[in-house]
Amino acid sequence: MDQVQAFLAAGLFCTVAFAGVVILDTNSDSESGPNYPNWDVLDVCLADHSGNINHIHATLSISINGTNIAIPEDVGIQDSVCPNGMRGVHTHDDTGRLHIETPGQMNATIGAFFAIWGEKFDQSHIMDKESNEENEVLMFVNGQENIEFENYVMIDGDVIEIEYRQRQ
Repeated sequence: MDQVQAFLAAGLFCTVAFAGVVILDTNSDSESGPNYPNWDVLDVCLADHSGNINHIHATLSISINGTNIAIPEDVGIQDSVCPNGMRGVHTHDDTGRLHIETPGQMNATIGAFFAIWGEKFDQSHIMDKESNEENEVLMFVNGQENIEFENYVMIDGDVIEIEYRQRQ
């Protein structure tokens, strides 16, 4: 009887440990991670540009310590989530022009683009850089500082500039 009880106790321990890992693992979904909510636009996968879609654009630029970072082409095009189409926020070229295409009106945050891209962005992070006593992350929308960071909902024609620099 002691072996059966030990076996059951070990099984219970493993089950509880597994449940704890699943519950506490904030990185299990590569697009929601610890910094990103599950924005509805992350679920959008369009086969093409036809049909009744809402199509707007924003422009994104990133500067890290004065160096411009290229926004890659084809972010969100035929990726693992949408292998035969395009995500709700995507790029076609490396100009920083973001295409926000959704079935009807849907809020698309700049954070959703970063989630699709697989990069970090929030008030403390831009890609692999983190704010600290010496450096800061700033975001400007249409020339005005914006503190919504990843939660900023893009509108047509936005010019979004993200800067990582020494504190002034």
